[in-house]
Amino acid sequence: MDNARTIKVPTTGIFDFERLVTSEKGKYVDKTALLYEMCGDVDQQLFISRPRRFGKSLMLSTLKAMFEGRRELFKGLAIDSLPWEGWKTPTPVYSFTMSSANGETYEEFCMALQGLVKGLCAEAGFAYDIGKTTSGNFDDFLQAAAAKSPTKQIVVLIDEYDEPVAKFLDDLPTLNKVRSVLHDFYEKLKVNSGAIRFLLLTGVTKLTKLSIFSGLNHLTDLTMDPRFATLLGYTPEEMDGPLRENIEVFAEKNNMDFDAAKKALLSWYDGYRFSPDSEAKVGNPVSIGKSLATGRLANYWEATGHATIIVNRIRAAEKIPADLNGLAATRTQLDVCAAETMPLPALLYQGGYLTLSEVIDSNTFRLGIPNMEIANSLAEGYVSSILDKGMTDWTEQLVEAREGMLSRGVDAILKKNLKAAFAAVPHEWHIEDEKEAKRYFLLFMKLIGADISGERQSARGRADAVLQDKTGTYVFEFKYGKTPKEALDQARTKEYGNPWLDTTLPVFYVGVNYNPEKRGIDDPLVSIPHVG
Repeated sequence: MDNARTIKVPTTGIFDFERLVTSEKGKYVDKTALLYEMCGDVDQQLFISRPRRFGKSLMLSTLKAMFEGRRELFKGLAIDSLPWEGWKTPTPVYSFTMSSANGETYEEFCMALQGLVKGLCAEAGFAYDIGKTTSGNFDDFLQAAAAKSPTKQIVVLIDEYDEPVAKFLDDLPTLNKVRSVLHDFYEKLKVNSGAIRFLLLTGVTKLTKLSIFSGLNHLTDLTMDPRFATLLGYTPEEMDGPLRENIEVFAEKNNMDFDAAKKALLSWYDGYRFSPDSEAKVGNPVSIGKSLATGRLANYWEATGHATIIVNRIRAAEKIPADLNGLAATRTQLDVCAAETMPLPALLYQGGYLTLSEVIDSNTFRLGIPNMEIANSLAEGYVSSILDKGMTDWTEQLVEAREGMLSRGVDAILKKNLKAAFAAVPHEWHIEDEKEAKRYFLLFMKLIGADISGERQSARGRADAVLQDKTGTYVFEFKYGKTPKEALDQARTKEYGNPWLDTTLPVFYVGVNYNPEKRGIDDPLVSIPHVG
């Protein structure tokens, strides 16, 4: 393949539809047939949530061009051949993002929201009335804009509706004041619903729906609608189709064939299932785009900003990221909207850190970490949070341990790197019991890329952890305040390694003891190899 030829790449940072489709380098993966289905009926009033960096802003920009009837931008796309009303009767569109109403304080938020509405009034061609509230002026804007419209209706597109409340989720007094203002603001959309041909609100979560949306109970929620499960994100089929040439270039850069490259990209960025009524899964479009543009598999999600509240809630629940796979949740729990009562599974699901991994029945699901990018984000964010300044020490041990794993195997890193990692845990973080010590161990091993899992069942009991690498299978038993020998003897006596004796690799038992007096682990004991 000639890499010198120009190949357009999917969006990595252009979220304006016109700029993207007219760019010599940008590629738009066609979603217009789904957009047509979503807004074809008259007087649609909709809501949809998706994780950050999933193309919500580009979707709204595409809808804006559709309703404005800018057919020249859609040449060759699916909607160009469909009987879309916008080609004949364009409708004025008012599109804005609520990130413009951000503020560090309640007062700053109020000023920012006022500025946003002043801008809308100016766009519609009438003056903001300083004698009225911000919500009152928003009400006037909706009426005046519709009155000026040739169709006597307008289109309203609102991005990041939940952004103004995000920074106040752990400050409930301020949060309640902000939600009260937003309730009055959003309520004007329902009051003027007859003037609105199409309304779409997007955001990451439903954290504010109980208060803000009580005035918007007419909205149709498409978040779990199977018809739109693939509206945002790239499907495996799209990777075989419009993205194929990009993946071929990526494969060549990484000395892979197409199938191996696609599999690697799916492993890193795919796995999001947004509807229990559809088995369709999609990958993060921005991360896939960046990977294709750079030729590297990396964590691009974390580079867009880490959600501190997510890590704080994981810690408060006394869990580590490895504990999150397999969490059970009901449909109602995932739809909880009040920040005060938001359960951890719902927060992680709505934020994109967990996805639907199994449908147990029509109302009950299991959640799982969707891909390697999110697993990496959760693990590194958790480590940074709990270790704070000690992360530097852990990073040094992680790098050395990764190199040791590749060249010498597990046995080479157990004594030096694992002991050093535990020594880097800050003094104020007390490891109170065996369970907590095991968590640190599992976290460290996951971060160095070890193929490890916890609590593995055998006929005579449950191994604390099982790790596999090129040198063998390592079956771990942990103790707290005892000795490595006691741990090793228990693992051998109960034959926790028997399920792996029929493999070609040897099985090793490893005894580990956390010594609370030393605030660290004693030298682990590794048995002689057992071969089936």
